[in-house]
Amino acid sequence: MKCPVCDSESHEILKTKGKNTKEVLLKCNECGNTFRETITIPKMVECRVIISKFEESVKKTIKLYPDEILQAGEVLIVDDEEVEITSLENTRGGRVLKSPVSELVTIWAASLAGPARVGISIDYGGRILSRKVEVERDFEFNVGDVVKLERSVFQIKSMKTITSRIRKGGAVAEQIKRVYGRPADKRDRFQYDLTSKIVETAEVVDESE
Repeated sequence: MKCPVCDSESHEILKTKGKNTKEVLLKCNECGNTFRETITIPKMVECRVIISKFEESVKKTIKLYPDEILQAGEVLIVDDEEVEITSLENTRGGRVLKSPVSELVTIWAASLAGPARVGISIDYGGRILSRKVEVERDFEFNVGDVVKLERSVFQIKSMKTITSRIRKGGAVAEQIKRVYGRPADKRDRFQYDLTSKIVETAEVVDESE
């Protein structure tokens, strides 16, 4: 909205009235002129949200304005719970990272309530030891870290995040789906012990079979 006198877009809202259509009284910050504008507020639409929390998924809905732009990584409040958008499904049937609400079919999101759950896989030459741990969402894993897990000591070789597989650098737990490692020398000094964080165990799998 531009001031009709000086064309400035810097203004102060003095008064509003109306619901779907608002009449706004504005004061220009540049020349002090007061003027009125009529704004049509679009009706909110209901969007489906699929929220994942560990292995479970819950379907909920949220009301948003159709001209809003959503993108992956953005945090929404759904029924008083914080969730982070992981991807967006549009009317063309594809998954995208950014989209206007008017073109959305489903918002895919991850709950930010509670700790993050991360899978751990240790490769013993084709035999995989698998565990799941719960850690703080901002806990950082780095490729190259030496870690203790029960009686095993392993070094992180790669990680699978929500968006990619990484072989160098690090990521926080809330972004990681699985950590891959190989046994390290037990005499090596480990940086942290995840034994107390284990929430789920699995048998050792022989991938050579």
